[in-house]
Amino acid sequence: MSYKHNNLMAMRQNYWSNESPDILSEKLFLMQQLSEHQVFNSPTLDDAKYLFFSLPSIVIVKGYAHGFTHISVQNMITTYIQNHKVQLSNKEALKIKFHL
Repeated sequence: MSYKHNNLMAMRQNYWSNESPDILSEKLFLMQQLSEHQVFNSPTLDDAKYLFFSLPSIVIVKGYAHGFTHISVQNMITTYIQNHKVQLSNKEALKIKFHL
């Protein structure tokens, strides 16, 4: 694994293990996005985690900076879900893309 991958994976893991109210609301937002885009009928927190860990690095970095419910980050998440809906619904292993 590359140095960059290790840092981004640590960011993802630290975020997901955080149980603060703000982070919890963002996790619920991810679940809502999966439901609204009909990826899963009744998404669970594990489904949201799967989505979160598959998001491109630019979404993770901007989400940390602005919050995952910020409109610019929402748009990137929506685009990602629309482009990968079938793979997400099948829980396929998606390659994490690094774009900084």
